[in-house]
Amino acid sequence: MDELFFGSAVCDVTSDGEILLPHHFGETIRLRSPDKMLFIGLHEEAQCLVAFDRLYAMRRQFDAEASSIPEDPHRLRRDYGFVESTLVTPGDMMILPALMRERGHIGHSVLLVATGRRFEIWDLVYVLKRGPSDLITLATHHLMVHIGNEVLHASALSPAEPHDDARRADQSGVCLQPVPAMQPRHDPVGQGAAGN
Repeated sequence: MDELFFGSAVCDVTSDGEILLPHHFGETIRLRSPDKMLFIGLHEEAQCLVAFDRLYAMRRQFDAEASSIPEDPHRLRRDYGFVESTLVTPGDMMILPALMRERGHIGHSVLLVATGRRFEIWDLVYVLKRGPSDLITLATHHLMVHIGNEVLHASALSPAEPHDDARRADQSGVCLQPVPAMQPRHDPVGQGAAGN
């Protein structure tokens, strides 16, 4: 069965190129590619990268060979030469290779957009400044949801197990040290020293 990518997400990119993929993207990768291998290449027309599996690449080549149009050397170089491979971990983490980060002008955040048998990887700053209007709307939506979750103190990460020393929400977190009780004063407050 040929599983398809659906949906979109905004993801952070570490300085090493690590991207934590949305779980549904990771699940689709596992169904499409048992070896969990992805290829990252340049988009044919847009200022973004594309991620695809071996089956997609083979089908594209088969379709190109079946057509009567002569093969374009520029397209072949882009489709097969400017491509890097990466593995997706069981935790849905992938590393965007350095060459692809450079060629795609990828910064600290990306917009992932599913396009069926592959997905696009857009630099988020580029999308917000110069991207197509539909992608600006999509990226803005994801960012507003993220900001809304932070304002409501909803966890943007997967829930963690509670720790034994976890404080209740009504505790301030300030450490207090016990102080011995004070003895009451015997002189009336507001009166001067004795003998006045």
